[in-house]
Amino acid sequence: MVGRKLQFAGALFDGKNSQKHFVNVELTPQEIILNRPGGDRDHWAFSDLSWSANTPFNIERLVKDEYGERLETLVVEDSDFYTSVLNIAPQNFAKQGKRLDFSWKLNGILILVLILFAYGLIKTIPELVADRMVEKIPVEWEVTVGQTLLDLLPIDQEPDPGVIAILQETVERLEKAVPGSQPYDLKVYILPIDQVNALALPGGAIVIFEGLLKKAESPEELAGVLAHEIQHILLRHSTRGILRHTAKGFLTAFFLGDVNAVMEGVVQLASELETLGLSREMEEEADQKGMDLILSANIDPRGMIRIFEKLTEEQSLQKELPDRKKIVEEEKQKFTSYFSTHPSGSNRVAQLKAQVQTDKNKTWTPLFPHLNWNKIKPEN
Repeated sequence: MVGRKLQFAGALFDGKNSQKHFVNVELTPQEIILNRPGGDRDHWAFSDLSWSANTPFNIERLVKDEYGERLETLVVEDSDFYTSVLNIAPQNFAKQGKRLDFSWKLNGILILVLILFAYGLIKTIPELVADRMVEKIPVEWEVTVGQTLLDLLPIDQEPDPGVIAILQETVERLEKAVPGSQPYDLKVYILPIDQVNALALPGGAIVIFEGLLKKAESPEELAGVLAHEIQHILLRHSTRGILRHTAKGFLTAFFLGDVNAVMEGVVQLASELETLGLSREMEEEADQKGMDLILSANIDPRGMIRIFEKLTEEQSLQKELPDRKKIVEEEKQKFTSYFSTHPSGSNRVAQLKAQVQTDKNKTWTPLFPHLNWNKIKPEN
């Protein structure tokens, strides 16, 4: 009868190393006897064992000896083994078996808790670390990273001198309105890409896309964009984004044990354009403080409102493109997709308008009174 089978083949792992020892297993009412090939016999009392009823059948025994504390494991492949054990020692062994089942469940719960804890750390700690570290980052480091990124872009090496002069003079006027001193050399570059956008790099470089120059109808509109990008630089938003990316990598490596991969990633970080992605909070802060800068520089704030209305309209048109045309546009602008620093927001323009309510009846002097911007800006 299967239930009375008392001899089985098994494999013993003694916990000293990964070597497998083949043994003959003998069942008795009080214990399990392991017969080794050399004639040695190990006696495993049922009261000392933990087990699970899976196939292959695993029995564990905790041992304390001159090797220290270790776990011995007996593995039996025979599917009849469990039934035979219960028949010969139904009370002692069955009682012990419940303990291992509970332990396995408890370990599973602990592992799940650790996974959730690690996930929480990786999601939240990078922002805290970056926010604490950003003020300690040297400006020279930001300049180096910004220049590395700038070298990746097909910057116009011979921009229209009249256009670049207007942009740079506007930056200088805005810079004079910044409270106190600031450590950056703010310089404007033109990217000959027909996309309505702009980009602030760490260290002081401001990149204006040619599509934005075509869309703007006055220097005041350009001033609104420049003020926004200047605040990204002064508030070190891109640097903060890079630090968050790096901190997340370090935390992931801590849990996965792959520190070398992270170090390689840090070395290549300057070429990872997506690390410049800005959060909605950063954009809102640059909006608010950018408008503050416009007002402090005594520049007509309606220009900033108009250009952001155009940016919002441009994004809406992109969303409404037919699928096939949208794919073409996305492929054409794939390179610049990393620089989408102006995410859409239904209340964005409304917030800017609310910010200038107290100055709505003020008379503003044109930024360049004798300039006809529409005559010198790039043609559509």
